[in-house]
Amino acid sequence: MPFQLPPDLQTRIELQLSNGSYQNEEEVLREALDALERDQTNSRRWHERNELAIEQSRQEMSKPIDDEAVLERLRQRVAKEGIGD
Repeated sequence: MPFQLPPDLQTRIELQLSNGSYQNEEEVLREALDALERDQTNSRRWHERNELAIEQSRQEMSKPIDDEAVLERLRQRVAKEGIGD
């Protein structure tokens, strides 16, 4: 299926080819489509999990979050990783 790419896409593909990451245009496009499909799958799963969590919350099936415990774990992580020093 011959297809003329817009100049900006052709430039981006050529950049990927020139840095040695890919052997040909097909590899670049295949990797780009694979990444797009992974992103779409992850997004769909995220939405499904959140819809389930929202429904469980509405039905009071989920355990409430202990705000203080979450904040304490966050403080410990920040201290352990030296964030904000």
